[in-house]
Amino acid sequence: MKNKGIIMSLIIILVILIIFLIAFLYMNLTGRAENIFFMGEVKKYENIIFDKVYDEKIEKLEIISSAGDINFKESLDGKFKVVVYGRNAQDLKVEFENSILRIDYSEKNKIISFGVNKKDILIYIPKEYENYIDIRADYGDIDIADLENADISIKESCGNVKLGKIKNARIENSYGDIKIEEVLNKCDIKNDCGDIKIQNLYIQEFSNINSSFGDIKIGNTNEIYVDAKTDLGDLKINTNNRYSETILKIKNSCGDIKIEN
Repeated sequence: MKNKGIIMSLIIILVILIIFLIAFLYMNLTGRAENIFFMGEVKKYENIIFDKVYDEKIEKLEIISSAGDINFKESLDGKFKVVVYGRNAQDLKVEFENSILRIDYSEKNKIISFGVNKKDILIYIPKEYENYIDIRADYGDIDIADLENADISIKESCGNVKLGKIKNARIENSYGDIKIEEVLNKCDIKNDCGDIKIQNLYIQEFSNINSSFGDIKIGNTNEIYVDAKTDLGDLKINTNNRYSETILKIKNSCGDIKIEN
């Protein structure tokens, strides 16, 4: 029994170390470590290496980023605009072909250094955009304004994801929090380590939320049936319509599940 206790303690310590290393790596790759060690603001590249407005119709937007924030803001003139901040324009590749806009800002053969500056991608997008957005990011936060007609897919290794009003959201995150203001049709969310918070969930199709470690909190919902289970944590659902044809399935390995509808 004594050996078993020692093994369990070592496993817990190992898990804590892994989480700390992932967080530390994220902070360094995105420049946040400077804020810790030098007690100053996070440095960002102020140099614009790409700035272009697109008059053409964009049916699909693909973004690949190795390190840095990705921000979507509403376009006031109804046109797409891409602004990229960074150090070296050779690391950036932007292509527009067959109504698909591809932005690849991944540094090839990058050697990890501590306290690097943040390289950001800023997208001005029409609020009425109703097509597909595919984002694959290694390190950095993702912040998207209201896109009530868009279909969004996000695969993030390390960083927070924040969305406004979204029609469809598919999110896979390894480390970081996920916050959504409103889901209007369906969602498929998977988070390995971090909290999931959705203010309003008005789904019309089967949806799924899966978390390994972190709390899940949902505010208002429509008349749906919530099939929820947590292995370690508290479960609370205020209102649940067992006869609804629309189902939200939630599974949490370690953390609370709270539905405040």
